[in-house]
This record gives sequence, structure tokens and C-alpha cells, in this order.
Amino acid sequence: MYNKKMQYVIKSVPTDDKQALEDLLNQMSDEGWDLYTMHEVETESSYDFNCIFMREKQEEDSTDLDDIVNITSFKYRMEKMLAAPSSPYASCKEIQLKISNQKERIKKIKSQLESDSLSPDKKTQLNTQMSDELRQLDSLKQALVNEISPDTMYSSIKEEKFVVNLSEEILEVISMEANDNLLAETVKVRQELADKLGYVIPHIHFHNSDELSQNEFSIKIHDIEVFRTVVFPNYLAFYKDEIKGYKSGNDDIILTDDLTGKKMVWIPQAKVKDFWVHGMTASEYIGRAIKTIAVDEVSDIMDYNDVNKYVEKVIETNSFLVDNIIPDFLTAADLKYLLTCLIREHVSVKNIVYIFEKINDYANEPTKEDLLDKVRLALSKHIIRDLAKDGELKVIEFSDEILDKIYAMFKEDEDEQIIRIEAADIEAIGDKLIKFAKSKKIISPVIVVPMDIRHMIFVILSEFVPNLTVLAHEELVSDCNIKFVGKI
Repeated sequence: MYNKKMQYVIKSVPTDDKQALEDLLNQMSDEGWDLYTMHEVETESSYDFNCIFMREKQEEDSTDLDDIVNITSFKYRMEKMLAAPSSPYASCKEIQLKISNQKERIKKIKSQLESDSLSPDKKTQLNTQMSDELRQLDSLKQALVNEISPDTMYSSIKEEKFVVNLSEEILEVISMEANDNLLAETVKVRQELADKLGYVIPHIHFHNSDELSQNEFSIKIHDIEVFRTVVFPNYLAFYKDEIKGYKSGNDDIILTDDLTGKKMVWIPQAKVKDFWVHGMTASEYIGRAIKTIAVDEVSDIMDYNDVNKYVEKVIETNSFLVDNIIPDFLTAADLKYLLTCLIREHVSVKNIVYIFEKINDYANEPTKEDLLDKVRLALSKHIIRDLAKDGELKVIEFSDEILDKIYAMFKEDEDEQIIRIEAADIEAIGDKLIKFAKSKKIISPVIVVPMDIRHMIFVILSEFVPNLTVLAHEELVSDCNIKFVGKI
């Protein structure tokens, strides 16, 4: 990889010694070093330029430069170490200190200029130096004005909606030089979701985080962590049931996949055979996690600007649909609820004009849930087509006993319907469903229930059953072979 083939060295010179800086740059250039970056840093008595030089790794074992280091992610460590103060308070204090030191420099030059024994050349040199120092002082004063301005505080009032934090050990996955590049993988994920669901995920921000353990990454939505696990660069991940007969070695890493709950093996790439099933690289796994979280957390990710983009698409084709529905029959909040519910259950909203037509047909439905049911019925052929394999869809039913337990969770009150859910009961139902699906070799179980509890069953049961689909009996269209594989 890029970082493993480079050498880096740090050299320092005082900021006020221009000749020393010039000599250093010339010397390092003659020895084959390129200037990587240069930052001004404060020492106990003055300010220095910290110059980082880089070159391709030399073959010889010995070197006269004892401070050469060869470590993965050196670039990110140096950028982090030399970064500017993170808070306005720290920046303000630093600028004030620089102004104070700058005034001291000007004061010394001024005292030298007052000497009667100065030669004309020396006086000219000092006047030039004084002009430079005064310009730097003005620049520092302006920087202080900008730093203490309230506008700076207003500009900081923003939030990164979708963040992927990476530990230092896996930063190389976002390197442009990496073949297994996470940035390209996220573009692929965004395109797949746009093509399949008509859902465009927002910009993803990548950060290095000291809060993570070795090889960990995490995903945050609106600064709330929703997912965290580990990946291993230069390894490939396989589900154990995909490589039956393989005997794990000492270098392999076996763990439970947090996305599916299945056993996963991370195998060094050098040990992987060409004829095996395709394993996931670290970037591909992170991309898969991003894709899963983007759908699972769509209700928090999609905002009203996103909703408005769907509305604009409909206006381009048929503005009447929008004028007739919004806001008299459907508010922006109702539309957001409808779209996010569909996407959360992997129902495509790509044909947004058709969806608006159906909303217009059923706009008088009394509740959002009723409207959601009707829209899903209109889309049922599309839903079944996407779920079926080779024209057949295998579905599971609940027994009357399980249905009675679920209906018992709904208690009618005089004023409203109250749902009392015991997590242990739902988890027990989820465990039964997972075991039954596994016995039938079904990876993504599809359960069929009555229409009136379909959405609620999905909401409470999807927390325990990965890749779950819940359909209503009314959604089972006849042009697809529906195969009932059993009851639980």
C-alpha cells in the first residue's frame, strides 16, 4: 500500500531564519526528499517551521536520518497532530499570543532603528523587516476579529447527518491509492439504492476517531451511534456456511456478523482460493453496513428537503396531483411517513408519480396507516415480483396461537388504542421464526399476517429478525406462485 512504501522525516527551523529554511529545503531536495507539508508550531521560546519530507522507501538498511518512520496511516497521524486548535476559544488564545509575540518583535526592530550607529544598508534591511512584521501583525489582528465574530459561531451551527468513523488501523480503506477503496464503494451503494428503491442517501462524512478500538468502525446518524463492529484490511470475509469443509487457521478471525447474526470468518487474502465464493473486503463490508443502516434508519435520515425533491419530480410530470393532495389531504409530514415506511420495508418509491396517483385515489383514508395499506396494495405486484425467485415466493404463516398472543398486545381503551409489548414475548416469536426459516433453508423469511396488524408486526419483529419481510394476505397476487412452507 501507499503508506508502506514511503519514508517520512520531520525537520525544524526557526520561522524568522529564512536562510536556514532555504538551506534545509535545498539540502533535502538534493538528497531526494520532497516537501510533504509545512506547519508553524510554537516552542517554549519561539516559533518554528515543522517540515515533513517524504520519499520512496530506500532499499538500504542503514540511514543517517534516525527520525525516519515507516508506519501505516502516517499521513493521517501527522495531519491530526498538526491540526489547528479545534475550539474558537483555543484559536482565540493562540492568536492573542501570536499578536503579543509579534509586537515584541516589532519593538526590538524599532529599538534597533533608533540606534545612531546604523549603516544605510542595515537601516534599509531593518525598515524592510519592519514592514513585513507590521503586515503580519495586521493579518493576525484581522484573524482575531474573524475569530471573535458571532458569525463564526453561527457558521458552526450545523450537523453531519451521516457519519462513518474509522479507527486508525483501517484508515487505509479510504486512501485513493487503495484498490479496495471505500469512497468508490459508497458511490456504488448510493447508485444501487437509487436504482432499486428510488432512495438517494445523503453525503457521507468519514472521520478518524480515537474513541474506537482497534480495527473498529462505527456509523452515526445525527450524532447518535447506530452501528459498530470490526473489519480487517487485507482479509476477506466469508460466512461459515459458504465455505463448508474449510478448516480455519491460526491467522483466521472468527466472529458473529452484527448485520445478519451469522458466523463469519475473516481469512487473509493470500490464503483465499480463486475458485471460492466471492468474499467481502473491508471496504465492501463497510459499504454493506452503510447500505443496511441507510435503509433501517431512513426515517431519521430523510428530511423535508429530500421529500420536496420527490414532490418536484411529480410536479414536472403532473402538477395537478400535488395541488390536489398537498396540503389539504396530505401534509409534508404525512408524505414523509409514507415514503419512509415504504423504503424501510424495501418497497421502491422510484415510480413516484404512480405513488402520487394512488395517494390521490385514497387521499380520504382516515389514517396514515390506512393510506399506507392502500398504497401497498396498489404496489403489491411490484412487491411480490421483487421478492419472488424464479416465479415462486415462499411464505410462512403464524399459527392461531401466535396470532392470539399478538392481538392480545392490542388493548382497546375508551380514548385510544394502546399497544402493550413485552420484549421477551416478541423475541421468543422472533427466535421461533428464525429457527423455522433456517430449517427450511430460507435466508430472508417472508411472513404473512392479517392486514390490520401487518405494519405493526414488521415494526416490532424486524428488531429481532434480520432481512424480514411482512406481507398482508391481500398483497399475495395470483400471478405469482405462492408457496406456503408452514406455520409457527
